Amino acid sequence: MATSFVLDSNVCNHKSRVVATFEAGSISFVVESSCPLVNDFGKALSSSPLKVREITRRICENPIYVKATENNVHPNCIVPCGVAMCGWTEAGLVSKTLLERFPSQCVTYERGGGREIDLSKS
Repeated sequence: MATSFVLDSNVCNHKSRVVATFEAGSISFVVESSCPLVNDFGKALSSSPLKVREITRRICENPIYVKATENNVHPNCIVPCGVAMCGWTEAGLVSKTLLERFPSQCVTYERGGGREIDLSKS
């Protein structure tokens, strides 16, 4: 069964959907978006399936991020990260049960330069 993520970029007002499908040791991606740059990235990404070992590479060597860069996706775009998370989930590297408990991750702007926070997790 495929894994699907919806990415809502409020800053640029674009929405995207990522679907990852695992078959025979490889993951295929389908990316659809209201953003033309992300659609170009999606077409490039869907041209050939990626091996699980490829999607677990560091950012500079990861074909997801390399293809995003080659297709001029902006550095602050959330889509490449969402594609990676979708692929990891489909490959079983991220628990779907955990994602059902915590279905979203977020980046929150903090006015005034920030305050001290407790970064330890209990």
